[in-house]
Amino acid sequence: MVELADALGSGPSECKLVGVRFPPSAFFLHPDSYAISPALLPMDKNSDDIEVLSQSVIEKIAAGETIERPASVLKELIENAIDADATKIDIEVRDSGFSVIRVTDNGGGMSVGNLEKSILRHATSKIRSENDLYAVGTLGFRGEALASIGAVSRMNISSSIGQDGLGYSIVSEGGFAERPQPVSHVRGTTVSSSDLFFNTPARKKFMKTPRGEQMALMRLLEQIVVPFPAKHFTASFDGKTVLDTPPADSVRERIGQIAGPRFARSLIECDGAREGLAVRIYLSRPEDSRGRPRFQNLYVNARKVECDTIAYAIREAFSQFTKVEFRPSFFCFVDVDPASIDVNVHPTKRKVKFEDEKRLFGFIFESARKGLQSSAVSREEAFSGGGAVHEALSAGGPAPTSPGFPGNVREAFAGEYGAKTPREAGQTILSFMAQEKFDNKDLDAPTDNTIQLTDNEREAAWSLISCYQIHGMFILAPIKNGILLIDQHAAHERILYEQALDEMGKSNADSQQLLFPIVVEFSPAEKAVVLSGNEYFKRFGFEIQDFGGSAVSLSALPAFMRDSNAESAVRDMVRYLLEEKRETHFIDAQKRFSAAFACGAAIKAGQKLSQEEMNGLLNNLFSTENPYICPHGRPTIVRISLDELSRRFLR
Repeated sequence: MVELADALGSGPSECKLVGVRFPPSAFFLHPDSYAISPALLPMDKNSDDIEVLSQSVIEKIAAGETIERPASVLKELIENAIDADATKIDIEVRDSGFSVIRVTDNGGGMSVGNLEKSILRHATSKIRSENDLYAVGTLGFRGEALASIGAVSRMNISSSIGQDGLGYSIVSEGGFAERPQPVSHVRGTTVSSSDLFFNTPARKKFMKTPRGEQMALMRLLEQIVVPFPAKHFTASFDGKTVLDTPPADSVRERIGQIAGPRFARSLIECDGAREGLAVRIYLSRPEDSRGRPRFQNLYVNARKVECDTIAYAIREAFSQFTKVEFRPSFFCFVDVDPASIDVNVHPTKRKVKFEDEKRLFGFIFESARKGLQSSAVSREEAFSGGGAVHEALSAGGPAPTSPGFPGNVREAFAGEYGAKTPREAGQTILSFMAQEKFDNKDLDAPTDNTIQLTDNEREAAWSLISCYQIHGMFILAPIKNGILLIDQHAAHERILYEQALDEMGKSNADSQQLLFPIVVEFSPAEKAVVLSGNEYFKRFGFEIQDFGGSAVSLSALPAFMRDSNAESAVRDMVRYLLEEKRETHFIDAQKRFSAAFACGAAIKAGQKLSQEEMNGLLNNLFSTENPYICPHGRPTIVRISLDELSRRFLR
């Protein structure tokens, strides 16, 4: 080994490492000095010289921070239109935003000089000095949006500041701009982004499916229009109108345009104010709570942001009135002195930082708690509604995991009953339970595994088994050497899922015509899901028509479904279609809709079942291909052996 300075051919005082690269393994501590192996001499200096990146590369890197996907483009363009004091904003999207995103507004417009400067990086009319960064009162302020969009798409901006119909247009392709040209344009601005990511194909490769990107665009629209009820927004996707929100008199009315009037009317209004801080929260009632609520929107000074402190404060206040696992839908509007927040902490302005988050938490918590308390909804009233709260259990958060559960159960049943497949294991269980009743044999006595029953004999035998329903959620049934606990909702989901998959290749399922159609209100994103999937809904026995506005009408239901369950079932289906993230279901439309149908139509937690209904449910479950898990991957069955029960009682 030689000293570092010797290896470099210079004395210690002359040693310079600029532009020299060594593998990490070359260096190690020595009692007296750092040393290097003589074999690990400096590599080619020129290959690692520091270079200044070209402007084109710089713009593409910077654009990656602001423009993550088509929804990022739409967000920036709408925010610019709002900042321009537009009262009418029209949006056109084609091919999930990859072909065209066009936003037209009737705002103040831009002169030809400002039009040229608007596409330059860090050019903005919203800040003038460093101090302005700490008092930002607009949605945009960095001057990066148009430059970033122009760097990764073919962008055209047309604008006019007068009433004479004359304006100017400028084109930017991949960051290279042309000179402005005169055009005919009314007062306002039109920005069009086409061929998004045409010059960065690697980034486009990592986008979601067209449907996934379209849903992201719809959710953005639902979120961004709420705090501006006086503005008229319209949006069309591939030529079809998906959003039309005329000017509204209040935020509550605007929420009704997005989520449905009935939902908006049911919201509890919570207000609070103190020096430099005010909040208004529209909060769902405890009896309408869900495990995964549809809306949880937070706005700070009309900017849609994320803040864990505020969201946690609302959830904590809500938990005082219902079970902690239930979460509310909410629209929270915080008005705060701009000088007390930092909006420049995230590249896409998604987050803000508050000066005193501990004080903020207490303020939001008390405002929400007092609002809920004054609404006269007590804990007892919340639970007396029964169905709505109990149904939330079936739509609740992520499914509990059980590593290797299906395999473990299959192995346990195979070892005990000699079964080779899930269906065979289920049939063998039925045979043993039937024989136990017919012959009254000792559970521990050897039994012939080859008993065969006809369908009628099996159903008759099963009907003799005593089952017990626990808390309206689980079914307890005895088996050889133990007991089974069955999740009634998950079990019914598995049954309906396999039936739905079988029906996919056949003609439409049996349905019942309704004397009076049921009208269901949805948000624009939810309605788009219903109408786009109408073919699949029809195969399950639903007949759905566009009722205008945000509503659809149900004129026919599956033959087995009760009218009172129809709206809840369809809503659960739509929620599943919007929120399900499993890759196989997201890609395969038949599996996705079958799982959604099973989720919406299945027996809900809290629904009381008769002895016959429990027997029929278990009989159908053990006749499926895989009775051990529901379509979401949750276990349907928990087996507890007699040995385990004995251990629990210290026997």
